[in-house]
Amino acid sequence: MKERRICCVILFVILILFDVKLTGILQEQKNGQLEFDPEVYHTTFRNQQVDPLIYQNFLDYDTKKYSVSEYIAGYFYQGEQSKTALTARIDQFRLQYPNEWNCYVSYEDAIWADVRYFPVAASMNHPDATVAFDDSWMQSRTFGGNRGHEGCDIMASVNTRGYYPIVSVSDGVIEKIGWLPQGGYRLGIRSPHGAYFYYAHLYDYVRDFVPGEPVTAGEIIGFMGDSGYSKVEGTVGNFDVHLHFGIYLNDENGKEFSVNSYSVLKMLEKKKYRCMF
Repeated sequence: MKERRICCVILFVILILFDVKLTGILQEQKNGQLEFDPEVYHTTFRNQQVDPLIYQNFLDYDTKKYSVSEYIAGYFYQGEQSKTALTARIDQFRLQYPNEWNCYVSYEDAIWADVRYFPVAASMNHPDATVAFDDSWMQSRTFGGNRGHEGCDIMASVNTRGYYPIVSVSDGVIEKIGWLPQGGYRLGIRSPHGAYFYYAHLYDYVRDFVPGEPVTAGEIIGFMGDSGYSKVEGTVGNFDVHLHFGIYLNDENGKEFSVNSYSVLKMLEKKKYRCMF
Protein backbone atom coordinates (compact mmCIF):
# COMPACT_ATOMS: atom_id res chain seq x y z
CA MET A 1 0.00 0.00 0.00
CA LYS A 2 2.80 2.38 0.91
CA GLU A 3 4.59 1.71 -2.38
CA ARG A 4 1.33 2.31 -4.26
CA ARG A 5 0.86 5.70 -2.57
CA ILE A 6 4.45 6.66 -3.48
CA CYS A 7 3.84 5.71 -7.12
CA CYS A 8 0.63 7.77 -7.17
CA VAL A 9 2.47 10.79 -5.79
CA ILE A 10 5.23 10.46 -8.38
CA LEU A 11 2.68 10.13 -11.19
CA PHE A 12 0.82 13.19 -9.88
CA VAL A 13 4.02 15.26 -9.90
CA ILE A 14 4.86 14.11 -13.43
CA LEU A 15 1.39 15.12 -14.63
CA ILE A 16 1.73 18.56 -13.03
CA LEU A 17 5.13 19.11 -14.67
CA PHE A 18 3.77 17.94 -18.02
CA ASP A 19 0.79 20.28 -17.70
CA VAL A 20 3.09 23.22 -16.92
CA LYS A 21 5.27 22.40 -19.94
CA LEU A 22 2.23 21.94 -22.19
CA THR A 23 0.71 25.21 -20.99
CA GLY A 24 3.96 27.03 -21.84
CA ILE A 25 4.01 25.55 -25.31
CA LEU A 26 0.41 26.51 -25.93
CA GLN A 27 1.10 30.05 -24.80
CA GLU A 28 3.99 30.30 -27.25
CA GLN A 29 2.28 28.64 -30.19
CA LYS A 30 -1.41 29.35 -29.68
CA ASN A 31 -3.24 29.09 -33.01
CA GLY A 32 0.11 28.89 -34.76
CA GLN A 33 0.80 32.54 -33.92
CA LEU A 34 3.72 34.09 -32.13
CA GLU A 35 2.58 35.13 -28.65
CA PHE A 36 4.26 38.26 -27.35
CA ASP A 37 5.12 38.97 -23.72
CA PRO A 38 6.47 42.52 -23.18
CA GLU A 39 8.40 41.46 -20.07
CA VAL A 40 10.12 38.65 -21.96
CA TYR A 41 10.86 41.11 -24.74
CA HIS A 42 12.76 43.45 -22.43
CA THR A 43 14.50 40.66 -20.52
CA THR A 44 15.60 38.98 -23.76
CA PHE A 45 17.08 42.16 -25.10
CA ARG A 46 18.83 43.28 -21.95
CA ASN A 47 20.43 39.85 -21.54
CA GLN A 48 21.35 39.54 -25.20
CA GLN A 49 24.13 37.29 -26.35
CA VAL A 50 24.89 37.23 -30.04
CA ASP A 51 27.43 34.69 -31.27
CA PRO A 52 29.77 36.53 -33.69
CA LEU A 53 29.54 33.63 -36.17
CA ILE A 54 25.76 33.98 -36.23
CA TYR A 55 26.19 37.71 -36.71
CA GLN A 56 28.45 37.03 -39.71
CA ASN A 57 25.79 34.72 -41.13
CA PHE A 58 23.32 37.59 -40.93
CA LEU A 59 25.74 39.79 -42.87
CA ASP A 60 25.70 37.22 -45.67
CA TYR A 61 21.90 37.36 -45.98
CA ASP A 62 19.89 39.60 -48.28
CA THR A 63 20.34 42.84 -46.35
CA LYS A 64 18.54 44.76 -49.08
CA LYS A 65 15.30 43.25 -47.79
CA TYR A 66 16.08 43.07 -44.06
CA SER A 67 18.61 44.92 -41.98
CA VAL A 68 21.20 43.10 -39.90
CA SER A 69 19.33 44.32 -36.83
CA GLU A 70 16.16 42.63 -37.99
CA TYR A 71 17.87 39.30 -38.45
CA ILE A 72 19.49 39.57 -35.03
CA ALA A 73 16.14 40.40 -33.45
CA GLY A 74 14.61 37.39 -35.14
CA TYR A 75 17.38 35.19 -33.77
CA PHE A 76 16.81 36.51 -30.24
CA TYR A 77 13.14 35.61 -30.33
CA GLN A 78 13.21 32.18 -31.91
CA GLY A 79 16.78 30.96 -32.16
CA GLU A 80 16.14 30.23 -35.83
CA GLN A 81 19.20 29.90 -38.06
CA SER A 82 17.36 28.86 -41.23
CA LYS A 83 16.98 31.91 -43.47
CA THR A 84 13.51 30.80 -44.63
CA ALA A 85 12.22 30.11 -41.13
CA LEU A 86 13.76 33.28 -39.78
CA THR A 87 12.30 35.44 -42.54
CA ALA A 88 8.83 34.01 -41.84
CA ARG A 89 9.18 34.74 -38.12
CA ILE A 90 10.37 38.27 -38.82
CA ASP A 91 7.40 38.97 -41.09
CA GLN A 92 4.99 37.51 -38.53
CA PHE A 93 6.32 39.46 -35.60
CA ARG A 94 6.66 42.73 -37.49
CA LEU A 95 3.04 42.57 -38.65
CA GLN A 96 1.56 41.52 -35.30
CA TYR A 97 3.57 43.83 -33.04
CA PRO A 98 4.77 46.83 -35.11
CA ASN A 99 5.41 49.15 -32.14
CA GLU A 100 7.46 46.62 -30.22
CA TRP A 101 9.22 45.63 -33.42
CA ASN A 102 10.25 49.19 -34.23
CA CYS A 103 11.46 49.69 -30.67
CA TYR A 104 13.49 46.50 -30.75
CA VAL A 105 15.09 47.27 -34.09
CA SER A 106 15.97 50.79 -32.93
CA TYR A 107 17.78 49.24 -29.94
CA GLU A 108 19.71 46.92 -32.22
CA ASP A 109 20.55 49.66 -34.70
CA ALA A 110 21.85 51.80 -31.84
CA ILE A 111 24.30 49.07 -30.87
CA TRP A 112 25.44 47.67 -34.19
CA ALA A 113 25.01 50.37 -36.83
CA ASP A 114 27.93 52.62 -35.87
CA VAL A 115 30.68 50.33 -34.52
CA ARG A 116 33.78 50.18 -36.72
CA TYR A 117 36.92 49.54 -34.65
CA PHE A 118 38.01 47.49 -31.64
CA PRO A 119 38.51 49.90 -28.71
CA VAL A 120 42.19 49.02 -28.16
CA ALA A 121 44.73 49.68 -30.90
CA ALA A 122 47.12 46.96 -32.11
CA SER A 123 50.88 47.55 -32.04
CA MET A 124 52.68 47.46 -35.42
CA ASN A 125 56.16 47.12 -33.89
CA HIS A 126 55.44 44.97 -30.80
CA PRO A 127 53.19 42.05 -31.84
CA ASP A 128 53.61 40.50 -28.40
CA ALA A 129 51.70 43.45 -26.88
CA THR A 130 48.31 41.77 -26.98
CA VAL A 131 45.00 42.05 -25.17
CA ALA A 132 42.39 39.50 -24.07
CA PHE A 133 38.83 39.62 -22.81
CA ASP A 134 36.04 37.35 -21.59
CA ASP A 135 32.33 37.84 -21.10
CA SER A 136 32.43 39.50 -17.68
CA TRP A 137 29.14 41.39 -18.10
CA MET A 138 27.02 41.28 -14.94
CA GLN A 139 29.62 39.40 -12.92
CA SER A 140 29.64 40.35 -9.26
CA ARG A 141 31.47 43.49 -8.15
CA THR A 142 31.66 44.92 -4.63
CA PHE A 143 33.34 48.36 -4.80
CA GLY A 144 30.63 50.90 -4.04
CA GLY A 145 28.27 48.10 -2.97
CA ASN A 146 27.22 44.77 -4.41
CA ARG A 147 26.44 45.25 -8.09
CA GLY A 148 26.68 43.70 -11.53
CA HIS A 149 29.61 44.48 -13.81
CA GLU A 150 28.14 46.67 -16.55
CA GLY A 151 30.67 45.96 -19.26
CA CYS A 152 33.59 43.77 -20.30
CA ASP A 153 37.21 44.15 -19.23
CA ILE A 154 39.94 44.09 -21.89
CA MET A 155 43.14 42.96 -20.16
CA ALA A 156 46.69 43.86 -21.26
CA SER A 157 49.65 41.50 -21.68
CA VAL A 158 51.89 44.51 -20.97
CA ASN A 159 50.76 45.67 -17.54
CA THR A 160 51.98 49.24 -18.00
CA ARG A 161 49.64 52.21 -17.64
CA GLY A 162 49.63 54.60 -20.57
CA TYR A 163 51.04 52.02 -23.02
CA TYR A 164 48.01 50.96 -25.09
CA PRO A 165 46.14 53.58 -27.17
CA ILE A 166 42.36 53.52 -26.77
CA VAL A 167 40.30 54.34 -29.86
CA SER A 168 36.67 55.27 -30.37
CA VAL A 169 34.70 52.33 -31.73
CA SER A 170 32.38 54.68 -33.61
CA ASP A 171 31.74 58.19 -34.77
CA GLY A 172 30.07 60.22 -32.06
CA VAL A 173 30.04 63.14 -29.68
CA ILE A 174 31.78 63.45 -26.32
CA GLU A 175 29.07 63.37 -23.68
CA LYS A 176 30.87 62.72 -20.39
CA ILE A 177 34.50 63.08 -19.31
CA GLY A 178 36.37 63.12 -16.02
CA TRP A 179 36.73 61.16 -12.80
CA LEU A 180 34.29 58.63 -11.35
CA PRO A 181 35.02 56.68 -8.15
CA GLN A 182 34.23 53.35 -9.86
CA GLY A 183 35.48 54.08 -13.37
CA GLY A 184 38.44 56.36 -12.68
CA TYR A 185 39.22 58.59 -15.64
CA ARG A 186 36.46 57.80 -18.09
CA LEU A 187 35.10 58.98 -21.40
CA GLY A 188 31.54 58.58 -22.64
CA ILE A 189 30.72 58.93 -26.35
CA ARG A 190 27.20 59.04 -27.82
CA SER A 191 27.03 57.48 -31.30
CA PRO A 192 24.80 58.77 -34.14
CA HIS A 193 22.24 55.98 -33.57
CA GLY A 194 22.04 56.66 -29.83
CA ALA A 195 24.31 54.15 -28.08
CA TYR A 196 26.47 55.45 -25.24
CA PHE A 197 29.95 53.87 -25.38
CA TYR A 198 31.77 54.00 -22.05
CA TYR A 199 35.56 53.78 -21.71
CA ALA A 200 36.83 53.55 -18.12
CA HIS A 201 40.00 53.24 -15.99
CA LEU A 202 41.99 55.38 -18.46
CA TYR A 203 45.52 56.52 -17.65
CA ASP A 204 45.10 59.78 -19.57
CA TYR A 205 43.22 61.44 -22.42
CA VAL A 206 44.90 62.13 -25.74
CA ARG A 207 43.82 65.78 -25.46
CA ASP A 208 41.55 68.03 -23.44
CA PHE A 209 38.14 66.94 -24.72
CA VAL A 210 35.02 68.97 -23.95
CA PRO A 211 31.39 67.76 -23.95
CA GLY A 212 29.82 68.20 -27.38
CA GLU A 213 33.09 67.71 -29.23
CA PRO A 214 32.84 65.30 -32.20
CA VAL A 215 35.08 62.23 -32.57
CA THR A 216 35.47 59.78 -35.42
CA ALA A 217 35.66 55.98 -35.48
CA GLY A 218 39.26 54.86 -35.00
CA GLU A 219 40.36 58.15 -33.45
CA ILE A 220 42.71 57.75 -30.48
CA ILE A 221 40.93 59.14 -27.42
CA GLY A 222 43.16 58.10 -24.54
CA PHE A 223 45.44 55.46 -23.04
CA MET A 224 44.72 52.30 -21.07
CA GLY A 225 45.32 52.55 -17.35
CA ASP A 226 44.36 51.38 -13.88
CA SER A 227 42.65 54.43 -12.44
CA GLY A 228 39.62 54.24 -10.20
CA TYR A 229 38.06 52.48 -7.22
CA SER A 230 38.55 55.56 -5.09
CA LYS A 231 36.89 58.87 -4.36
CA VAL A 232 40.33 60.48 -4.56
CA GLU A 233 40.93 61.64 -8.14
CA GLY A 234 44.09 60.24 -9.68
CA THR A 235 44.16 57.02 -7.65
CA VAL A 236 45.83 54.14 -9.52
CA GLY A 237 47.09 50.65 -8.71
CA ASN A 238 43.99 49.03 -7.24
CA PHE A 239 43.91 46.46 -10.08
CA ASP A 240 45.80 45.49 -13.24
CA VAL A 241 45.91 47.77 -16.26
CA HIS A 242 42.84 47.21 -18.44
CA LEU A 243 39.99 48.92 -20.30
CA HIS A 244 36.44 48.62 -19.05
CA PHE A 245 34.21 48.88 -22.14
CA GLY A 246 30.47 49.34 -21.62
CA ILE A 247 27.43 50.03 -23.76
CA TYR A 248 24.30 51.83 -22.53
CA LEU A 249 20.97 52.64 -24.14
CA ASN A 250 17.92 54.60 -23.05
CA ASP A 251 14.57 52.81 -22.96
CA GLU A 252 11.24 54.21 -24.14
CA ASN A 253 10.95 56.19 -20.90
CA GLY A 254 14.43 57.65 -21.11
CA LYS A 255 15.85 55.34 -18.42
CA GLU A 256 19.42 54.21 -19.06
CA PHE A 257 20.28 50.51 -19.00
CA SER A 258 23.36 48.42 -19.71
CA VAL A 259 23.61 45.83 -22.48
CA ASN A 260 26.27 43.20 -22.97
CA SER A 261 29.30 44.51 -24.87
CA TYR A 262 30.96 41.10 -25.32
CA SER A 263 29.41 40.32 -28.72
CA VAL A 264 30.39 43.71 -30.09
CA LEU A 265 33.97 43.13 -28.95
CA LYS A 266 34.02 39.69 -30.59
CA MET A 267 32.73 41.15 -33.82
CA LEU A 268 35.35 43.95 -33.75
CA GLU A 269 38.23 41.76 -32.60
CA LYS A 270 39.75 41.57 -36.09
CA LYS A 271 39.04 45.23 -36.85
CA LYS A 272 41.81 46.87 -34.86
CA TYR A 273 43.35 50.24 -35.61
CA ARG A 274 47.09 49.64 -36.02
CA CYS A 275 49.71 52.14 -34.95
CA MET A 276 53.27 52.40 -33.64
CA PHE A 277 53.69 51.99 -29.88
